[in-house]
Amino acid sequence: MLLSLVREHTEVVALKRPSSDLEEVKRVFAYAAGSEDELEALFGRIRWVDADLLNQADMEEALEGVDQVYHCAAMVSFQPRDRRKMIRFNTDSTACMVNACQAKGVKKLLHVSSTSAIGKSPDGLPATEAMIWAHSKTSTGYAVSKFRSEMEVWRGMEEGLNAVIVNPSIILGSGFWDRGSSSMFSRVAGGLKYAAPGVTGYVGVADVVKAMIHLMNSDIAGERFLLSEGDYSYQQVFGMIGKALGVSRNLKLVTPSLLKNLARLDAFASIFRGKRSLTSEHIRAAFGETHYSSEKIKEAIGMAFTPLEQVIEHVAEQYRKDHS
Repeated sequence: MLLSLVREHTEVVALKRPSSDLEEVKRVFAYAAGSEDELEALFGRIRWVDADLLNQADMEEALEGVDQVYHCAAMVSFQPRDRRKMIRFNTDSTACMVNACQAKGVKKLLHVSSTSAIGKSPDGLPATEAMIWAHSKTSTGYAVSKFRSEMEVWRGMEEGLNAVIVNPSIILGSGFWDRGSSSMFSRVAGGLKYAAPGVTGYVGVADVVKAMIHLMNSDIAGERFLLSEGDYSYQQVFGMIGKALGVSRNLKLVTPSLLKNLARLDAFASIFRGKRSLTSEHIRAAFGETHYSSEKIKEAIGMAFTPLEQVIEHVAEQYRKDHS
């Protein structure tokens, strides 16, 4: 997102924690920069501001003179111990951002939500933006947090804020190979042997950024848009990653009983290491099946998504460069 914005603007304000490692961001910039000089020139257009997203005064100070705001920050965790903290942070930080945008007269806010905040479609049909999310006993903490965050944006719209929401599915992009969706490439390269049959949506990060910038610069407001290239099983995606990395394997499908036994062992091990690698939320996702429709964004801005296999090939190329 930042890279695309600094290519268009002479200065972009970006919020960070005092402890943030900017070298990680610079490494992602390096993927697209043609030279070291270009890298430094682009990176130099960012005005970094230390801010507490839960502090209204910090937010208002950071937004001084800002016309457009992309609210992408969120805590992501599937650890039971993080559930309450994540729901509070994601909801309250979004409320703070909405209030700051209103106070400083920001012209437009684009909020990055998630397909987790999209309601389930009946009869297995692809879910659309019209589906209303409903809480259940199996709702993940992340889903709760993203739904409540969206409600804060809708509240701001009712109060006169010009805003638009995007709901990406699982985003695939380069960098940060040890966490998030990018870690899928590390796992496959490291010898992954099993995959789950669960199905969900995927989209390339470049397409998400393209849609966000297009929506920000359009007259479209008061809407939300699903961003997903298509629906794939974990077995299909891991298979494509393996092929792109040149480590194709015949991945075996994991069974519910095997995964539950592994979860029990993991729960016991977490007593000593303080963190679980496999939670009940992971298990439900591994065997769940969700489908999404991106017809609305295609009709609204003529969006054409990059085929997932092509996205994976590009990310795999960057992975090989980083690990050569």
